[in-house]
Amino acid sequence: MRARAIAIAIVLAATAAAGVAVAAASGSTGHQGAPLDVGLAFDGPTDAGFEKLAIAGAKAAQRAGRATYRIARPTSEGPDPAVLDQLVSQGSRLVIAVGYQWADYVVAAAKKYPGTDFAIVDGSAATAASPDRPNVRGILFREDQAGRLAGYLAALTARSAGQAAVLGAVGGMQIPPVQRYIAGFRAGARAADPGARVIVRYSGSFLQGVGCGRIARRMVQQGAYAVFSVAGACGDEAMRASGALGRKAIGVDLDQSSMGAYVLTSAIKRVDAAVQDTIADRAGGRFTGGDVQYGLRDRGVGLGRIGRDVPDDVRAKVTRMARQMGAPARG
Repeated sequence: MRARAIAIAIVLAATAAAGVAVAAASGSTGHQGAPLDVGLAFDGPTDAGFEKLAIAGAKAAQRAGRATYRIARPTSEGPDPAVLDQLVSQGSRLVIAVGYQWADYVVAAAKKYPGTDFAIVDGSAATAASPDRPNVRGILFREDQAGRLAGYLAALTARSAGQAAVLGAVGGMQIPPVQRYIAGFRAGARAADPGARVIVRYSGSFLQGVGCGRIARRMVQQGAYAVFSVAGACGDEAMRASGALGRKAIGVDLDQSSMGAYVLTSAIKRVDAAVQDTIADRAGGRFTGGDVQYGLRDRGVGLGRIGRDVPDDVRAKVTRMARQMGAPARG
């Protein structure tokens, strides 16, 4: 499994039941045979960036004539197994659950519905007691690699600006994908400057209005040159707070450079490519259970656009590090 080609430094970036909202999207049938019915299950009211990527992957499959898709989500934060039941009952032959917290629910659903295939974005198929269940695929990413490049860039840029390599990282929940991002970020900062300091705080939620802006402001008061947001919609508040105080911000999952010139870069992962790959495999009869992983070598993670004010020598160092970590040449 290999993600769609992407330059390392740039990302080219309705029914209701039991508290479950479902919206359907249909597309043309540009190939022989009926398109695959795909269900996307989200684990809360919104996690805008992460969800946009999953939807983009489904839309790409739809444009290719491989699939139609519908979206289902619970009305409160956290996974709800009723979402999976709803999608299966509406005819989805492939259900892709987006988010680490779905893992146990997906394995249970796979046992309940052996004729339906399931995939978990950010979760392993080797969960619970069914590591070999053939109708469950785990889609994993090397977030530590994207985080490492972002931390390396941030510390180098701070030093080039004559400032101490003090950085902040705002996490949402303490779950493995978030922790991998932050661990890589800290390692990258220290690779650039062994004395780098990374201040880490968790908000406890990915939702807006739970204090990420306040956390970021406190980090800036503690000397943070840049704040890495790993907290979904809540993290957007942290980014805006950093920018308002004249500091840099680092986005996550998708390229967030459109938020403003204060965005230094984004640590990205190609959820869109992984979703598109999974749909293509199922539509083409190649779907298998077990885990697949996307990293730098697969062009599955990397950095988004880098700020215009970053010096060329810093850019060159980041490119060299990416190559050392296994990133393929551009093109």
